[in-house]
Amino acid sequence: MKIALATIGSRGDIQPYIALGIALKKSGHDVTVATHPWAKEILSMYGLNHSPVGSDIDIHYAARMFVENSGSNLKGLKFALNFIFSVLRDCHADLIEVAKNADLVVGHGIVGNSEADMLGKPFVSVSIETMGLQKEHWKTNNFLKEFGLYLGDSLKTFMFGKPYKNFRKEIGAPPASSIKTKPYLALIATSNFLQKPNFRWKDKTEITGFFFADNPPDFTPSAELIEFISSGDKPILITFGSMFHRKEETEKLFTTICEAVTLSHSRALLLMPDMEVKTDETPKNIFLINNIPYSWLLKQVTLVVHHFGFGTTAEVLKVGLPSIPIPHIFDQKIRAKQIYKLGFASKPLDINNIDGQKLAQAIISTKADCKIYSNCLELSSKIAEENGVEKAVEMINGFINP
Repeated sequence: MKIALATIGSRGDIQPYIALGIALKKSGHDVTVATHPWAKEILSMYGLNHSPVGSDIDIHYAARMFVENSGSNLKGLKFALNFIFSVLRDCHADLIEVAKNADLVVGHGIVGNSEADMLGKPFVSVSIETMGLQKEHWKTNNFLKEFGLYLGDSLKTFMFGKPYKNFRKEIGAPPASSIKTKPYLALIATSNFLQKPNFRWKDKTEITGFFFADNPPDFTPSAELIEFISSGDKPILITFGSMFHRKEETEKLFTTICEAVTLSHSRALLLMPDMEVKTDETPKNIFLINNIPYSWLLKQVTLVVHHFGFGTTAEVLKVGLPSIPIPHIFDQKIRAKQIYKLGFASKPLDINNIDGQKLAQAIISTKADCKIYSNCLELSSKIAEENGVEKAVEMINGFINP
């Protein structure tokens, strides 16, 4: 079949759909990934067809706006919803054209859903978050548990449902509530050990496990990087993914990192794409990197300091490494708190109240914590057994050929 994967967001948001696209292609399907123009180079690295949708947005500027508008979880959620629906409006005309040429649309949550409904095309939702998943009525006799879930779901529906309803009306899509006879499949690309089922979810809503892709076929690390890694103790990795900051904030964070790495007697690989520091200004115990596949990179390090974006978190848990969380925005803060409570990360640090001493102490104490390493290795083996992307392909093939 001709399958269109429709997705928007940062590199971490798109990465699961790259893994799914590769697996669907291996299964014999003709796959096209419909996403932002800037993702063309990344998709070509993995041998996937790319159909650009929407304007060529500056994803780094957008990431910085997310950081600056996440003073509170509520403010961050409102900004995220406004951003998502603004991008969906911008992508609508292109998504319609992509859907016309597809036998099946697989969308990042609701991305492409409205367009598929307008054209009468089958649609499968693949989510990395549970907001927006369709719900059914109460199913059990446990009133207190039901009522608690109902209140939480109602709040999410109020925040998410109204903008989605307005968006569909604006582009001329039929109301979602009127699509009752269409086959339904919703997949959640996260681990069963982190996300528990909600008994109010509509039938055929499945938690598959994380989606992972191997290294791009042509990837080769630089000789300089190999030399740094092999020239001393195993380094730590410090990465903030696509998170961008104002210039003065970036410089302050870089100074904090340099101080922390030195005070903790560590060596570090540092991925900060918004940094403009000259190589000769970088301490000898830090090596600057950019655009290196996590599937290779994480096997070279012993600990990861990161922002707890979805994609980075999944990759770190996969290889069984402990984390030191420095979350930037609302969903990252929620995820970091959850992973910490489960025993796979240290206590999250506040991005607005961090210094070299605090970060150094977190690095020292986490390195010395045998229990957290044991927990992470145990979870890693469980995640490997889930085979998330293989399960997703099996369910999509079953959806196509019931």
